[in-house]
Amino acid sequence: MRHVIIIIFFLILNNEAYTQEVSYEEKLESLYDKAYEHLYVHRDSCYYYFSQIEKIATQNKDWVNVLEALISSNRNAGEFYDLNTMKSNLATLDSLFKTKKYYIDSLPEKRLIVNSYLYDKGNYYFKSNDFENARVAFNTIKDSLEILPVSNMNSDLVDLLSAAYSFLAKMNTEEGQYDLAKQFYEKNIRFLQKESPNDLGTLNTNYGLLAEVYGKEQQYQKSIVLFKKALKKYLSHNISINGIISTSHSIAANYITLSKIDSAQKYTKLAENYLSKAPYFRSQHHRIKAKLFAAKLEMNEALKELNLALILDKNKRNHKQNSSTAVIYNEIGNINSDFENYANALENYESGLTQLQDNSTNGALRLKILKNKSIALNEVGTLDSYVLSLETVDTGLAVLDKLKPSISSIKDKLETFEDAFPLFESGIQATYNLFTTSENDHYIDEAFRIAEKSKSVLLLEAILTSKATKFSNVPKDILERENSLKSEITYFEKQIITTDNKNISTYDHVFNLKQELRNMVVDIETNYPAYYDLKYNTKILTLPEVQNNLTKNELFISYFYGNQNIYTIAISKNDKYFHSIKTTDELENHISELHAMLSNSKSNLDSLSKLSHKLYQKLLGPILELHPQEKIILAPDGLLNYIPFGSLVSNETEHRYLIEDRTISYVNSATLWSQLNNKKQNSANLLAFAPSFDANIPSDGTRSHVLGNLPHNRNEVQQILTSFTGKSFIKDQATLQNFTASLPDYSVLHLATHAVFDDKNPEYSYLAFTPNTASDDLLFVKDLYNLTLNASLVTLSGCESGIGELKRGEGFLSLARGFFYSGAASISSTLWKVNDNSSSVLMGEFYENLANGKPKDTSLREAKLSFLQKNKENGLAHPYYWSGYIIQGNTESLITSPHWQWYVFAVIAVLLIFLNRKRLVQLFK
Repeated sequence: MRHVIIIIFFLILNNEAYTQEVSYEEKLESLYDKAYEHLYVHRDSCYYYFSQIEKIATQNKDWVNVLEALISSNRNAGEFYDLNTMKSNLATLDSLFKTKKYYIDSLPEKRLIVNSYLYDKGNYYFKSNDFENARVAFNTIKDSLEILPVSNMNSDLVDLLSAAYSFLAKMNTEEGQYDLAKQFYEKNIRFLQKESPNDLGTLNTNYGLLAEVYGKEQQYQKSIVLFKKALKKYLSHNISINGIISTSHSIAANYITLSKIDSAQKYTKLAENYLSKAPYFRSQHHRIKAKLFAAKLEMNEALKELNLALILDKNKRNHKQNSSTAVIYNEIGNINSDFENYANALENYESGLTQLQDNSTNGALRLKILKNKSIALNEVGTLDSYVLSLETVDTGLAVLDKLKPSISSIKDKLETFEDAFPLFESGIQATYNLFTTSENDHYIDEAFRIAEKSKSVLLLEAILTSKATKFSNVPKDILERENSLKSEITYFEKQIITTDNKNISTYDHVFNLKQELRNMVVDIETNYPAYYDLKYNTKILTLPEVQNNLTKNELFISYFYGNQNIYTIAISKNDKYFHSIKTTDELENHISELHAMLSNSKSNLDSLSKLSHKLYQKLLGPILELHPQEKIILAPDGLLNYIPFGSLVSNETEHRYLIEDRTISYVNSATLWSQLNNKKQNSANLLAFAPSFDANIPSDGTRSHVLGNLPHNRNEVQQILTSFTGKSFIKDQATLQNFTASLPDYSVLHLATHAVFDDKNPEYSYLAFTPNTASDDLLFVKDLYNLTLNASLVTLSGCESGIGELKRGEGFLSLARGFFYSGAASISSTLWKVNDNSSSVLMGEFYENLANGKPKDTSLREAKLSFLQKNKENGLAHPYYWSGYIIQGNTESLITSPHWQWYVFAVIAVLLIFLNRKRLVQLFK
């Protein structure tokens, strides 16, 4: 980071200094003039004059000027990346802060001196890639200065606090926590705009750093726009040579990624024009040129540039182990790998990993290099290389497990797992090749282990967090404050996302709340080890454990949807099966086409049947020919989440659907399946909602989406209440306020309402309730994270309630998934906009079957088969009308009162009406 603060202390003299000869003050002033003349320009001259100041100030016991000389010398050393001088100066400062503690404590400018010293320590640790100690220093500055009233902060303290925000953001960027990095950069920009609006250089630097984050998130155009805005100010105000070079490099890198080579060359040339004034950027410049040559497939030239970058970087860092050197080795490895020079690639990946051995804070980079190494080993294609690849993957998974607790943002966790996904694929590819070569079915177990590690990590963590909260003895008041913070954050974020309220104070308030929550979570995890152990338990269900949990009539099928292949692992009580399907554009097009045809009632049934059977033969046919089990538990992945497998045509000649022969349920992973099956089932007591909508009024007055009326949802709710005891809220009574107030008393929830997916902000997809001017009427996914349910079943019979943003391993980030976060054991949801009338019929039979004590998956299957039978001669037989509903999670029967009890009660009620109590007693005698 080229963000540097110049802090010049006011000359504060102690009593001894006042008695010195004027010649000392004059000499001091002359030395300062000369030192600052060379600051950031002539490194050694600057060092010389500051060392002279330190020397004569020490002789005169003028400790303030000793401190200023050392700190200013550090700023100069930081600009030139001179870590040795920084280390030496800091050692002297450490000694002074110990030996002159009482003196420093008495100074009016103590806060400025202490925080300047902390800044130097943080900067040194940052440049040494020791983020752990750097973060301690900058957090201490932040905590020290944030508590001050703005009126008590001079420009130097403003600069220090701004620098702390920037460094913390930059470290989060380097660790792959992009969402958290953006929070800090945006906070800093707001802070500077308010407290230091004329500091265009620092503001510009932060805009550029924010642009860097967007680039890493692959939002390249947005990144380029911000970078160009920053570059324009650098050039027009001539305020930072460093800024011009680094920003030009970043714009060039983005253009290379977008394959706009001419534009990339333009900005590379611009940076080159300034390199003579900032030679420490030469290593980075060679890396950019290497990317240009690689984009033009000029491999040898690219490698030459990277080798030059490597030499310069090593010299710059005195050949010490360093993450930036590891990055260059990784880039050399990637180019060799791209051009199939795998031996050279592996050698460089290993060199990169060696650079990281002495530093435990580079988990994200280590994970990236391990991922690339495992892929290269698979490409070598020998038995030994597959074994080494598997070992490399296991090392990477251990790094990932260690990384998880340090990532606080859900978005950042999702991005981390997205980036790590090729590591999982590489491991499964290695196991598949070893299995097919050796026929040792141990490798099926290994493949299943890796696949399980890739699935539903965040959802499992949420369930484990709930367990940790219950069983780790964290004090109630702490948990209440944690929940309160989560609710407050959600409330204010909803204001920002869903309204035009863009008040800066609201953004700052959310930032502060999130900061408090992060600190609280760290404190809980530190002070209550049992909580930490339960929350981050990395144990997954093994294949033998799955077999032990299955009945003889059950088959568990787990899919892993990779970039190269779809891997299928089928597990029965006494058998296991491993298969690979090539991922092709044709296959992916067929899956997308199938979902489009299923979700369109007007699609041609014959065409749909042919396509459906083709996919059945590809995805399930080979497995089911070998496995007669009637009950199938599916853990789909990737695009397969869009398919309701029961609608697949298993026999094209007879036009027979799979659901006619098998009972199907879904779950994200075997480990999640086990967790949900262990949830305590509560006695079934139903809460049902059927809101009403005016098709001409946008819900809540804040969302542009106009919600149409649901004419049959009232009948749907009334019908299911004939099968269960419970309560319904219809029309105007079906408000969000009534829903949240009633939740704790019910174990079965049925919501016959609209579900609306927000593709820009998936956490703000929502279920709609009857609009109420006095309160909110939208239940967002993010709201569900703050709810606590004891529901054995949640049914969302709205449109696309099971659809959301598709994330690797995690599946859909849907409303249905949000209810699992809240504590639901099972969920019935929809994969497209279901027909309101057919939904009413299906749900009626589904609940009637449940009331008769049938398992949830069987109940849904029989409801669908009944619907098919009744409509086999008309258009309602189209899968659009019946196959969109799926059941996920725990499929055990609900705990219901036997029907004979109700019949007895009904008979007794009739007798009481017509007979007096005496005659009734005689009758029973």
